[in-house]
Amino acid sequence: HTEPPASTADEQEGQGAKAAAAAKKRQFMDFIRYFSEWRHFKILLGTCMCWFLLDIAFYGINLNQNVVLQQIGFDGKTGTTAWEKLHRLAIGNLIITALGFVPGYYATVLTIEYLGRWKIQFFGFLMEALFLGIMAGRFYQLSKPAFIVNFALLQFFFNFGANTTTYIYPAEVFPTRFKAFAHGVSAASGKAGAIISALAFNSLSHKIGTPAVLWIFFGCSIGGALFTLLLPEVKMRDPDIVYEEEEREKRKLKRQSV
Repeated sequence: HTEPPASTADEQEGQGAKAAAAAKKRQFMDFIRYFSEWRHFKILLGTCMCWFLLDIAFYGINLNQNVVLQQIGFDGKTGTTAWEKLHRLAIGNLIITALGFVPGYYATVLTIEYLGRWKIQFFGFLMEALFLGIMAGRFYQLSKPAFIVNFALLQFFFNFGANTTTYIYPAEVFPTRFKAFAHGVSAASGKAGAIISALAFNSLSHKIGTPAVLWIFFGCSIGGALFTLLLPEVKMRDPDIVYEEEEREKRKLKRQSV
């Protein structure tokens, strides 16, 4: 057994690298070609914008829960010792998590195969908008129990809604060939919304007031519901089969036009 000459091995390695680069270029061009059609691009636009708008409202609320905890009296400012303050803060976070956050996830898990992704996302956005509107309009007038119930329901419909489905949609709606890139673009859009909200919430709250910021989140939720209209229902839908049928139809039309 003899090893190939070094020059031959180098040539083979170079050819392999060229082939890999050519394959990547073809895949990128296929991606551009696929999403240059409105019927495909509108789905990517829908997943990106829904995730972006959801994260503005979701992280704006959940990264600044001190505002909510202050309204319900569990912000940790009361108490004679550090332990008592920490205990009240922990109780406040448990109230928020146990009443709305966790039950919302379980509601989605138990019903998503029956209701479908589209209904959960669309009506989840609308319910978020409803409770954000109540909080924005009656922020200083709501009693402590009413505020807790309203905020718990808001958290419930975050998770029995778009906070779950915006992650699921990109994983199920795109063909395997384009799924990873499209999911990455959608997720990046969501994180951009989260960053904007995290950086802007406190400064905006001081400038225009917390109720006005909540109205912005209300608008984001309405916008999310509108962009959901661009998305198809993905329950029992195989994107690879849809893609194959579309390609078959294109080839048929091309043959007919020749």
